[in-house]
Amino acid sequence: MRPINLIVLHCSASPNGRRTTVEDIDAWHAARGFCRDREWRARQNPGLAAIGYHYVIYTTGTVATGRHVEEVGAHAQGFNRRSLGICMVGTDRFSAAQWDSLAQLVTAEVARVTGRPNPCDRRGGLRREGVVAAAEAADLRVVGHRDLPDVHKACPGFSVAEWLAGGLNPLANHLEA
Repeated sequence: MRPINLIVLHCSASPNGRRTTVEDIDAWHAARGFCRDREWRARQNPGLAAIGYHYVIYTTGTVATGRHVEEVGAHAQGFNRRSLGICMVGTDRFSAAQWDSLAQLVTAEVARVTGRPNPCDRRGGLRREGVVAAAEAADLRVVGHRDLPDVHKACPGFSVAEWLAGGLNPLANHLEA
């Protein structure tokens, strides 16, 4: 497993609520000159030649895969080698389903990366309070793209620190009606 010490949250910077797919994002990334290695494409998503993110969360809450988690991303220059990239479709307002999927995905990735059990209760419900502590104990940071040094973007359109401090619950002022 490649070493991961950072999970970077992004937004697609597309209109809130508009359907955007991994194929759309792949085309945008191809236009910017991104390119995936042929061997990784053969392992996962061979039709996606350029996508830089590992996961994309659609407005419906469906999680689509981009790059394989063991594949170095192309989403946060200078930080790609040791990070995972998660993109929420939209700009600054996201559906309840997207927020729920983000919490579940971050929780699962923290568990996978740290090697700690997934903090779910016996009914499969998410115990979010353990996620931040598990990440911190393993020196794994969860940040927004805008929180990285020398990044001059508003991406992901909300404060990741505020979202984490709120127990991975939707931020009311960033909830799509």
